[in-house]
Amino acid sequence: MVCVASERTIRRTLVPTGGWAPLLALLLLLAELGQIFGYHIRHIEEEPSHQLQQDLMDFIDLVPFEDVQRLMQYYYHYDVEVESAFDYVSSEDYTQIRLDIVSLGEVRSFRRYLDSIGFSVEKVWTELNKRFDADDIFAEPDESVRMLNLTTRGLNGLVDDILALLPQDEIILLFFDKLETSNDFSFFFEQIGSGEFENVLNTLQSSQQLRILLWRLQRHGFDIPGWIQLVQKYFSFSSF
Repeated sequence: MVCVASERTIRRTLVPTGGWAPLLALLLLLAELGQIFGYHIRHIEEEPSHQLQQDLMDFIDLVPFEDVQRLMQYYYHYDVEVESAFDYVSSEDYTQIRLDIVSLGEVRSFRRYLDSIGFSVEKVWTELNKRFDADDIFAEPDESVRMLNLTTRGLNGLVDDILALLPQDEIILLFFDKLETSNDFSFFFEQIGSGEFENVLNTLQSSQQLRILLWRLQRHGFDIPGWIQLVQKYFSFSSF
């Protein structure tokens, strides 16, 4: 196990303000849902009223954070690959890769585009951090955690098990409701279904520098492109 000082370092690097990768997974998921259910998206003429942030928080509120935290705590203490990955997160190498990623021109352009359509990466990430206390992951597991008695499967298994905790039906119902009742949400989907969003996203995904940096993370178990695919698959049309 890591020492207390290392745990504090992990706490800082696990929740960086530039943590764009999970949010990219969320956006690609939303874009896929928009394509599947595109006929539900209403064309909005008026400017958004800047309530998109609350719409997104309503989705985040559906996440059972205590269960997710308990699951991550179990994996950290009982899965060697996950423990090793979390230890790597506290290293200088990981910190430098993260800084290199968020400094890429393609990543900055992607985030600027998101800001322009009302999606603030910083605000969403801040709200996620308010709901999730990473310190508890490293605490010694109590009886409720030990009783989970799971067969761990490394980082990919952890992502799979986290997805299984999500209330899929509630998320989809809220998705439909937001499209019908929220002008801001419909406006947002209109934008991420546009050719401009596709071009910005293609530029990001085609970045050779980004691919190299993600490959370096993948060597330590952080298969971010694979996790994005898992998220998309979990909410794909075949799931309904």
